[in-house]
Amino acid sequence: MKSAVSVLFAAVLLAACASSDQTSSGPNVSVQLRQVNTPTDVFYFSGPVALQYEVDVTNPTPDPLTLERLDLSSVGPGAYSVRTSGTPMNLKVPPNSTARFMISVWGRARGGYLAASEPVTIRGTAYFRDEATRKPFVRIFTENVIPS
Repeated sequence: MKSAVSVLFAAVLLAACASSDQTSSGPNVSVQLRQVNTPTDVFYFSGPVALQYEVDVTNPTPDPLTLERLDLSSVGPGAYSVRTSGTPMNLKVPPNSTARFMISVWGRARGGYLAASEPVTIRGTAYFRDEATRKPFVRIFTENVIPS
């Protein structure tokens, strides 16, 4: 029985390692996230909080791009947790430039005086479409956000 459990555990571990190699596709577009307009004292109490981020998208290509979707999820502990998925967007990014957008999402504060100023690690997945070729691509990024 123990050997069957060990074999099953090893198979699950190998499958997890094989599927965890996620890379971004498409051109070298960068996405940066910065929290704005949120005072730290809102994180003192546990519960839902409104969050705002500035999203900077740098497009080094000669083609215009469209940001069609942005999924965000917090990783590990921090002042708050956030998880968004499937929110449709239609944000245009001109060629050879950087575009800045404001987004608002809901998060959940952990609460507590010490936890209110803890940094939050956010993993984002940005879904783009190249307007010249009409081909979609994905950019995966990680950002450490310090509550301001």
